[in-house]
Amino acid sequence: MADPWTHHTTQVNGFRMHYVVAGSGYPLVFLHGWPQTWYEWRKIIPSLAERFTIIAPDLRGLGDSERPLTGYDKRTLASDVYQLLKTLGHEKIGLTGHDWGGTVAYYFTYDHPEMVERLLILESTPGIARAGEPINLRGIRRLWHVFFQGGAPDLAEQLVKDQVDVYLSRMCSVACYNPALFSPAEMAEYVRAYSQPGALRAGFHYYRAALDEDVVALTGCTKKLPMPVRAWGGERFMGDITPLWHRVADNVQGGMVERCGHFMAEERPDFVLQQVEEFFTPLAG
Repeated sequence: MADPWTHHTTQVNGFRMHYVVAGSGYPLVFLHGWPQTWYEWRKIIPSLAERFTIIAPDLRGLGDSERPLTGYDKRTLASDVYQLLKTLGHEKIGLTGHDWGGTVAYYFTYDHPEMVERLLILESTPGIARAGEPINLRGIRRLWHVFFQGGAPDLAEQLVKDQVDVYLSRMCSVACYNPALFSPAEMAEYVRAYSQPGALRAGFHYYRAALDEDVVALTGCTKKLPMPVRAWGGERFMGDITPLWHRVADNVQGGMVERCGHFMAEERPDFVLQQVEEFFTPLAG
């Protein structure tokens, strides 16, 4: 059976962005995390394409999008997605983001609230911290990769580039409810994407920016999001993330998903499909 999605590229903000499109109807946009690509939505796109238009880009520097040297702060990444959607002619959307894609989705929604009617967040936060706020020491051990990859991203790239498969396999397995979640073929797709020249560096600069520009940007975001937000964290990883989203949005629902780790769309596609259909169907008219 043929895949329900088609692959496309277009120029946005000076680089070539790759994205997939499937289905027809009200537009839903899905933003992936690290170390993933648009491919993380493969289990939910077929069902959703029966009722919605699905747009799933590879974010700047990742997947099969081009890899500029700069622009990895999440507000710039949000601008990339906004330019893509304007190019495609969409005025209103439902937006879903996972991991860094969730942080990008936050800035997209904050900067363009007229476009985003509802926001669904999976295992993500608006940012690591605001300027002047302490970081919980108990959480630093779990976040070791943030400081390894973000503290010296070019050095981290040199240390990892010859063992991309080992590194990504470990990063994925330790964050899953079921460590054997990813099949060899699925893992091979992510290894392919991050073995391309410059892909590791781009991904690691997501973390560098998270410790620098993103902290400044989040500090300056003083308004709360007015549209409905649903935020879900996995039992095995982030847990209930709604308190973090209550800080930045007026209307937040969600909680913790049992038998789930960080990669919710791949670990619990049944739950994600239920959430997407329940949350976004009212927008389809």
